[in-house]
Amino acid sequence: MNVLTKRIAGLAAGHGAVDFYIPIIPALLPALIPLFTEQGITSYAMAGFLSTILTLTMVIFQPLSGWRIDKNKWVPGISWCIIITALAITIFAFTQNYWILLIMAVIAGAGNSVFHPNAYQQIHQFTTPANRGTFLSLFSVGGSFGYGAAPLITGALYAWGGFPALVWLLIPGLLVAILLRKHQQKPDYVPPKVVKTSTEKPGWSKAALVLGISSLRTWVFYGFLAFAAVYLTEFASVDYILATGVVSCMIFAGMVGTLIAGPLSDKIGRKEVMFTAYIGATIAYFGIFFLSGIGSVISLIIAGFFLLATASVEIATVQELMPGSVGFASGIIIGIPQGLAAIAVVMIGIMADMIGMPTALFYQGWLMIAAIILCIALPYPLKLLSHKNKIN
Repeated sequence: MNVLTKRIAGLAAGHGAVDFYIPIIPALLPALIPLFTEQGITSYAMAGFLSTILTLTMVIFQPLSGWRIDKNKWVPGISWCIIITALAITIFAFTQNYWILLIMAVIAGAGNSVFHPNAYQQIHQFTTPANRGTFLSLFSVGGSFGYGAAPLITGALYAWGGFPALVWLLIPGLLVAILLRKHQQKPDYVPPKVVKTSTEKPGWSKAALVLGISSLRTWVFYGFLAFAAVYLTEFASVDYILATGVVSCMIFAGMVGTLIAGPLSDKIGRKEVMFTAYIGATIAYFGIFFLSGIGSVISLIIAGFFLLATASVEIATVQELMPGSVGFASGIIIGIPQGLAAIAVVMIGIMADMIGMPTALFYQGWLMIAAIILCIALPYPLKLLSHKNKIN
């Protein structure tokens, strides 16, 4: 295993560990909602705000952390980020007080959000445009694996021993953090390049359009994911353990999609891969509601495949559009969409209280149609078209 592969593997493991703790909150909502009701928290919107506050914290800390990395200012190393996140979520094993858990969600969000621009900046430093999509996808798969395993493991632990059994969730974070202590904790500082030509200038408007597209996709994916277990158990008559398994399958499908989309974008183009994935995601997402039984479950998994596939491609695209501000660009493309996804959770909760959960989730599909339209308008070079022109 060469040095580059070892670096990617270490960062991917850390990504899996730090992202493992994020979907634990929505996975626990079916068990927490009755306890919150006893505390006077009686709406879906308030319950969903646990996920919202976590992701809103990321909106603040991820761009800020990216900016500090670009300026060579202090940020915690990747191991400390993992430990902070793990400890905050493990508190759920000891108390189910709504207000204490809100504070823990903020701490978990801070720990998680500092990790990402740190790691993405490292990857950008030791990759090239020819392999960046591939290595970013491998890194993203680590996060997807941890994210996907969390609902299944959380559901199994809760079924086995209730909330006290969740203390075991601390172990994967601590183990990975300890193992990563021997790896690079922060990116090397590279002074900003002097802009010599117009082609090196940051493409702010193009980056903003990619940000908008990514925000729509993230809104749909995480908006559905936050209430997926609730939707499956309360409205699709699915057993809780099975529901958490289905949610994990949705995330694992996205992991496979990421593995395919990243290398494919290096070969045929970023825009081509994004456009195709958005179309597939739209069709599959609507299939969740138009189909029934096994057809609906298959559509859910396919939707997960396409909705998560382009995450690393969008990051690679924005990094290439923002030379000299890679850390900040990485923080923005991760933090802002997650922040809007946090708002999505609240909005879906409010709509669910008014018109029902199935209808509220169904309406999200129209946002993917908007993403397709914006992708068509994105002024990013078509690699396939350029290849054809060279052949001709």
